[in-house]
Amino acid sequence: MTSTLPRIFSALLEKHKDSSDVKATPKRTKSSKKTPIEPTIAAKTEAKAPVEAPNHIPINEIPTYTPRKTRVVCVGAGFSGLMLAYLIQKEKKMDEYVDLTIYEKNNDVGGTWLENRYPGVACDVPAPIYTFSWAPNPDWSEFYAKGPEIWQYVKNTANKHGLEKNIKFQSKVIESIWSEADGKWKLVIERDGTRFNDECDIFINAAGILNHWKWPEITGLHDFKGKLMHSAVWDQDYDYKGKRVALIGNGSTALQILPAIRESCAHVVNYIRRPTWISANYAAHHTRDGSNFKYTEEEKEAMRNDPAKLLAYRKSIEHDMNKFIVTLIKDTPEQKGAVAAFTQIMRERLQHDEQLCEILIPKWDVGCRRLSPGDGYLESLMSSNVTPEFRGIDQVTSKGIKTVDGSEEEFDLIICATGFDVSFRPTWKMIGRNGADLSKVWEKDPKAYMSIMAPSFPNYMIFNGPNCAVGHGSLLAVMEATAGYIVKWIKKYATEDIKSFEPTPAALSDLEEYTQEFLKRTVWTSGCKSWYKNADGKLTALWGGSAVQYREVLEVIRGEDFSIGWNSANRFRFFGNGFTVRETEGQDLSWYLMQ
Repeated sequence: MTSTLPRIFSALLEKHKDSSDVKATPKRTKSSKKTPIEPTIAAKTEAKAPVEAPNHIPINEIPTYTPRKTRVVCVGAGFSGLMLAYLIQKEKKMDEYVDLTIYEKNNDVGGTWLENRYPGVACDVPAPIYTFSWAPNPDWSEFYAKGPEIWQYVKNTANKHGLEKNIKFQSKVIESIWSEADGKWKLVIERDGTRFNDECDIFINAAGILNHWKWPEITGLHDFKGKLMHSAVWDQDYDYKGKRVALIGNGSTALQILPAIRESCAHVVNYIRRPTWISANYAAHHTRDGSNFKYTEEEKEAMRNDPAKLLAYRKSIEHDMNKFIVTLIKDTPEQKGAVAAFTQIMRERLQHDEQLCEILIPKWDVGCRRLSPGDGYLESLMSSNVTPEFRGIDQVTSKGIKTVDGSEEEFDLIICATGFDVSFRPTWKMIGRNGADLSKVWEKDPKAYMSIMAPSFPNYMIFNGPNCAVGHGSLLAVMEATAGYIVKWIKKYATEDIKSFEPTPAALSDLEEYTQEFLKRTVWTSGCKSWYKNADGKLTALWGGSAVQYREVLEVIRGEDFSIGWNSANRFRFFGNGFTVRETEGQDLSWYLMQ
């Protein structure tokens, strides 16, 4: 048997020798005598080493899926940043290989709830579900919590779980530039007036949407000699009691401010540009009479002592909040019912004043702009010391505000309850692959894959980016789903020897096309103006589907939608030495047998 092997080998060699690309000194056979041998080849006595394939790599002598140290930088320590920190540090226990730093421009955690301290600031989402899912709170004082109490909850939760250990406060990102050679983001940070450099493998933006306030574009605004305030940077030392006040805007912020200040002011003029729906409270059937209420000590004690009861309560509210999406579909019975119900609410609160009803009750669908319950707002408009002003503002003077008809009203205080940059563009310089500038890419028509990523910006992810699921339900649930998706990518990057990842333009184009087609059937495309839309009226802020669908979609990465770069010539280098950590650490090797 063994004697046949040389003959088989010789036959195979003879058969393939003419097609071989390995040059060697041929064996002297009859055929070789007939072929002259080049002198240079004849001089060789040893064969060349075989040419290696371009994707050849030596074995990496580590177990499969061994994570490598990964540097992650996150901007913002509000709800989103703390969700990310909790997943990495506590739930997924990734901090052994994930080096996380969170840069926060303020001096504490809390984001919007730290910054927004205007009178009446509150959350219109029920407090029992306005929590981290892993930190339920049985101690809310009321069903719709006020801003200071929400901030205290965030602060207490961060302290309890040690989430501040990786946060660098009073630190502002000034610049982030992608380095193709290193596969890293090069950062410039400013703290206490001093700038320094940093770098990271993965860069995350958790700064929020309504975080970058700006003054409204009104002629002469800064000529005013009285007190000028923006709701986002409220001066808590200013005493507005007995003052003549102008309140510009009738969005959700103005709806909270007016009832809170009205009784203390001598007179308030509310400048209103367009109508807005004043809705019933969210999840109102979970309240006692449709409005806010305070929990009794007995109720709080019962929820403290019975976590299962608290969970069932939270799940019931969350379930009903998620169902509201059907109301936002055009011509559904739920949409028609909402129009009738909210029209009745507004007419009653306006005391059936036909002139005010005609001006203030919208003609467009309920939900086209973000719904605002606004308890007490319309009632305040009817007060003797409040004047709704529908004439447009021509300019601000040194003493007050002049309307387009030339009349002028003098004020002590002007409150701008409007004015935010909602373009999704970062507040810092951000340059991606091949010099792409995100401020320019997203200037007019921002688009993001799953509202999280964009082509040409590898290893960059954002919470609540363009076309995010902010249109209904609890935004915190959406943000937690986003955090979970981001953490999946961090793990994949660290364990699969990845250098860079970004969605393909084709994937983003397909998603955008589907999104816009779905949105046509929603009330968001009816005839209102809102921050959901860009200057051309295109919906750029909203997800094309339900919040529940968004959560389910983010449960998988969908690798087929991505362009991935590797740290070596072979994407399977992470297979390592052919063994797993489970084997090298002596773990159970029959874990898959369940019964």
